[in-house]
Amino acid sequence: MPSQKGHAKDSAARKVPGVEGVYQVPTGIAVAASGFWPANTARDLLTIEWEAGAGAELSTPKLRAEYLALAKQPGAVARSDGDIAKGLTAAHQSITAEYELPYLAHAAMEPLNVVVDLKPDHCTLWTGTQMQTMDRAMAAATAGLKPEQVEIHTTFLGGGFGRRANPRSDFVIEAVQVAKAVKKPVKVVWTREDDMRGGYYRPMWADKITVGIAKNGKPLAWKHTIVGQSIVVDTPFEGFLVKNGIDITSVEGAATLPYLIPNLQVELHSPKNAVPVQWWRSVGHSHTAFVVETMLDELAHLSGHDPLAYRLDLLPADSRYRGVLNLATAKAGWGKQKLPTGHAYGLAVHKAFDSYVAEIAEVSLNKGKIQVHRVIAAVDCGQIINPDGVRQQIEGGIVYGLSAALHGAITVEKGRVQQSNFDDYPPLRFSEMPEIEVHIVESQEPPTGIGEPGTPPIAPAVANALFALTGKRVRRMPFDQENLA
Repeated sequence: MPSQKGHAKDSAARKVPGVEGVYQVPTGIAVAASGFWPANTARDLLTIEWEAGAGAELSTPKLRAEYLALAKQPGAVARSDGDIAKGLTAAHQSITAEYELPYLAHAAMEPLNVVVDLKPDHCTLWTGTQMQTMDRAMAAATAGLKPEQVEIHTTFLGGGFGRRANPRSDFVIEAVQVAKAVKKPVKVVWTREDDMRGGYYRPMWADKITVGIAKNGKPLAWKHTIVGQSIVVDTPFEGFLVKNGIDITSVEGAATLPYLIPNLQVELHSPKNAVPVQWWRSVGHSHTAFVVETMLDELAHLSGHDPLAYRLDLLPADSRYRGVLNLATAKAGWGKQKLPTGHAYGLAVHKAFDSYVAEIAEVSLNKGKIQVHRVIAAVDCGQIINPDGVRQQIEGGIVYGLSAALHGAITVEKGRVQQSNFDDYPPLRFSEMPEIEVHIVESQEPPTGIGEPGTPPIAPAVANALFALTGKRVRRMPFDQENLA
């Protein structure tokens, strides 16, 4: 089992029955044993002198302050329509809001693991991977072989969510390095704590939006500044996913805003720090949907309009957003359904991976505790081959997004991640699980993505419902850190 980079005293560890050796590898210390338990027990007995590293002084409060300050500065322009300065000057009224979203772990149910059988002229791997071609190339380079000399058997993932599609193939490379050191077939296992504290994360984000509103309540000017690390810089994907200094995965869902706003500008800052980041289910949409759709809801209420009618009024006549909005609201009885006392609906719609999803969340509050009772979702992902598969993916995406919305946060203090397992990074519990209805728009359009589009709309739908209940805008995730009593 790999540890972190450092120098170890291993005499006590070597005495554990079943332990076969303790090895220095490029990423740290590996304990080899006859099974997981003796390896893990022995690792805990290592006395290690740690190297603090470049990020030793990082802390979440400091990063938050830096990001919010950057959000007030001009950034690289990702989209510019009209004249944003003139639009804001001509506006009848303006509103400015700041948003914050934390680092997130992937928190897959099955911890990372790889079996490696390394021979002088061949390497065989068994692992749950979402990126076989990249992992094969990285394993080959690590083993000193050609890619065609590496064979990968893809097992069930046990949950991926992007973590097992790491552009740097971190856990695969490490397993090959351990096999080289041990010189026999090995199974390398990361504990959940290993991945939670030493893995890769969805970036932290800070956003600022200023909107100028016309007398009729419609947005006349929309300026959105985004701050967050790039997930593709210094990876093989940089060449085609970074254009003119813009990581398109950072601004997707914001620079692709569908609403008819004459003056619109989206800007980006991509600060660098030592926290390792990569994609997380729905990638950039996981943060832009929350920011955009809560601001749209805020504008609707500010101008005295129904949130559904307001969105429909801003969408092109032929927009496929309309289909999912109309289907979801019809199934929910939007504006007609009488909800129990203390319950409210919130609405959000978003396009990700070329699929359109609208979600309505029925929410209540009990002494500040949020309960999501029901989610009504409508999806347009083109022609459907397997309707049950579509529903299951939307359901899973909602659960994943709701876990992040209610609880998810990775925080850093003195360069160390403070969370370690499901006790302090809790996923959605059974007692919190809402009833979910998924309705599919019939379409003859080409099939589009379905594994990720269910995630982005749930956080803004819940946040908008919380406003309907409390009159308070929630602009920071997770919601359980807000005072909603």
